[in-house]
Amino acid sequence: MVSVGVVAWLVPSRLGLGIRAVREDEAAAEATGVSALRHKLLALALSTALAGLAGGAFAYYHVSYYPQHTFSPAWTFDAVLMSYIGGVGTVHGPVLGALFYVILREVLAVRWVEFHLIIFGVLFMLVVLFFPGGLVEAWQRARRLVSRGSENSQ
Repeated sequence: MVSVGVVAWLVPSRLGLGIRAVREDEAAAEATGVSALRHKLLALALSTALAGLAGGAFAYYHVSYYPQHTFSPAWTFDAVLMSYIGGVGTVHGPVLGALFYVILREVLAVRWVEFHLIIFGVLFMLVVLFFPGGLVEAWQRARRLVSRGSENSQ
């Protein structure tokens, strides 16, 4: 919740606009007076602070330490999949993706124990191919289709 709150605060702020300007076109941002180095360092510091907070909460929650659990590639895959399913580049997309992923993973792990990882691999490929904006983009497309359908019927 802290990460989502910080990002929601950051996006419309002057710092957030500077970071996005540097991300889109570093030379143009520098030409307009945005210090690319400063904004890159601030983005790095902020992201590592949030990752450190998440790691500290994880360590507190799990109490004991198992290296094979913490450093497993599944943790990276889970985080990337949650972000892509929800929608990269949005504040609420990764939260929606995490909810969808956790619920679906639990249902599939109970019903199809051997196949749930294959299903997630296929789901990831489908999302990347057809909905690069994730669930957020799919929701926006569905709303546009519904609004067009209601306009055509009138």
